[in-house]
Amino acid sequence: MERTRVRETTDQDEAVVLRLMTEYMTWALATFEETYGFAMGLDARHTSADLDTFRRPTGLMALADVDGSPAGVAALRAQDDGVVEIKRMFVRPEHRGEHLGSAMLDWLLERSRADFGARTVRLDSNRFMTGAHRLYESRGFVERTPYPGSEIPGELQHLWRFYELSLD
Repeated sequence: MERTRVRETTDQDEAVVLRLMTEYMTWALATFEETYGFAMGLDARHTSADLDTFRRPTGLMALADVDGSPAGVAALRAQDDGVVEIKRMFVRPEHRGEHLGSAMLDWLLERSRADFGARTVRLDSNRFMTGAHRLYESRGFVERTPYPGSEIPGELQHLWRFYELSLD
């Protein structure tokens, strides 16, 4: 029987987090190019400095383990006025369908309330990530217009879906 655990990362997890976030971006950028026929021109590699926006006190990172092996990653970052944003949520392909995304999302929503006092959670998701959209919508997220602070360039925002969940 597999044992799944979602927890906040520690400094000792940095190499694993960097590897998982790089795996995510490698997959996302390749799928983007395959889907739309052009490359975004971004580097998939993440560095320690890239994680700074997700570190406490203004953010946090989550790691999902299956039987002690890293299987997924996600991050939160605080924005203004009681808003947090979920970023880099990724489950390794061999663990998809095991409800790790659900476990991570529920954990992130709880942390948003308890640790950041958030009233609103936002996220963006490329249009090809239909499985993720079903998960977000199952938790009550509703689609909205692009929000301030999104890292998605304006000229590409039509290829993304933007979501918001009220925690009030």
